Amino acid sequence: MRKGLTVLLYVSVIILAFIYRYDLLDWLRGDHSPVLSFIAAVLLALFPVLPYKLVIGLFGYVYGGFWAAVICWSATTIAASVMYGLVKYLFQQRAFTYLSSVPALHRFTSAIQRRPFASIVLARLLPVIPQTAVNIYAGAAGLPFWSYLAASGIGKLPGIALYAFLGGSLSGHPGSVIAALALYGAVLAAAGWSLRIQAADKPKE
Repeated sequence: MRKGLTVLLYVSVIILAFIYRYDLLDWLRGDHSPVLSFIAAVLLALFPVLPYKLVIGLFGYVYGGFWAAVICWSATTIAASVMYGLVKYLFQQRAFTYLSSVPALHRFTSAIQRRPFASIVLARLLPVIPQTAVNIYAGAAGLPFWSYLAASGIGKLPGIALYAFLGGSLSGHPGSVIAALALYGAVLAAAGWSLRIQAADKPKE
């Protein structure tokens, strides 16, 4: 019963926030206290009704790149911890049963459990992977919490810093924007190269 109510509440909040998503955007564009902005950043990370890259960019425009990065990094880290806990302690058995029933996901789970830290860092770095899915997957697979949290914090930094900087640079510094994108691309390339090196060094069974 408690689990059903949790799911119902979560879905209801997402639907309500989605209906009023344009009002949320207008509110985010305004100048608010840092406390209210931080609470909004946490809630929008927990209930992803808006692309979070857009949220980070708006915060960068309002607060500047540095403070936007601090607010959004802290907010997403808290949201990731909450989502991990909810899945692990309320729905882990169901989620893990589903993961184990899909052969491809089972192999992926095994790979992550062998190298959880590096895998989560890479998953956080890649912009094409939904971050909510990473939170749910980590809780379902039962990854070590502190390793997951540290890897998430490190992996989130480059992307959040990039979008916060881009939001703070909307007034126009094309050279800086290009340099930031190039730096982010270099970070992604280095992460991919590191993963390939680890895979090559792994002894064959």
